[in-house]
Amino acid sequence: MSSEALLSAARMLGLLAILVVVAQCWLLHYRRGRKMREVIGARMVSQREFLDENSESLLITGRLEKLLMKAGIRTTQSGLMLLALVLLVSSAVILALYGPMAALLSLLGWMLLGWVYWNLRYQRLRRAIFDNLPTIIDNVLRNMDAGRSLDQAMIDSLREAPEVFAPLAFRVRSAVEAGREYAGLFDGYARLYQVPPMVLVAVTLRTTSRFGSSVRPVLGQVSDSLRAQQEMRREFMASTAETRMTAGVFAAVPILLSLYMVLTNDTYRDVLLGTDSGKVMLMVAGALQTLGVIVILRMIQGVGRG
Repeated sequence: MSSEALLSAARMLGLLAILVVVAQCWLLHYRRGRKMREVIGARMVSQREFLDENSESLLITGRLEKLLMKAGIRTTQSGLMLLALVLLVSSAVILALYGPMAALLSLLGWMLLGWVYWNLRYQRLRRAIFDNLPTIIDNVLRNMDAGRSLDQAMIDSLREAPEVFAPLAFRVRSAVEAGREYAGLFDGYARLYQVPPMVLVAVTLRTTSRFGSSVRPVLGQVSDSLRAQQEMRREFMASTAETRMTAGVFAAVPILLSLYMVLTNDTYRDVLLGTDSGKVMLMVAGALQTLGVIVILRMIQGVGRG
């Protein structure tokens, strides 16, 4: 590696370090301002007799916190900044060694891997919600049959639910202890994880609190429909297991073959990354492969995955 390349890499790393420090200072200032606004808003709300419905349905604040919560990812600001610094440093090294096209492809690759990781965790949490919601509803009905009130039955059922329901359980318990309506919390939870049956639960709770109707028939129907959907999904997944495996192989093999050819053939790599026609071919192939993977993933999604 020549001295000019080393100097260019050092300058790039210095610039990236400055950008990271500036971004961290801005993020710290933004979080402090938002925290102050939240404290002021909470003090103003505490003086009111009733909360606004939008405040009731608000599970979390902040886009980043919402994005991380949807996937069940728990991290800190320092962890995120360290991850961003690692990505920037790796991109700068690739830029100095192989050029801007390789650096851009590496960034796109890291972004794709991050999205796949986030989506897998998000879909697993959604699957857990769909699988456990009928049991929670049955526990609510069973507790009501035992003589408990609807509020207490809901609190007990959510407390015994898996960890994915922990934010909802905490806010429902707080709302019940404060004497507030908590149907909006189920609406917010349904929008967060895209769970339509939770909307039916929220509508049922809101109707019961306002008009005094019974929740048993509607909750029972929701539980039965979810169990029927789960049975359909199990049958569908069992009947299409070989097809999904074949589709997964078709999606992964071209990517693995291309990586093997690039890593083992220096001439092919130089032509692909060092010429204009090679870069165009690489971009077109990457776009087509990404489109094909997305189409295949959408095709093999099972019943109830949304």
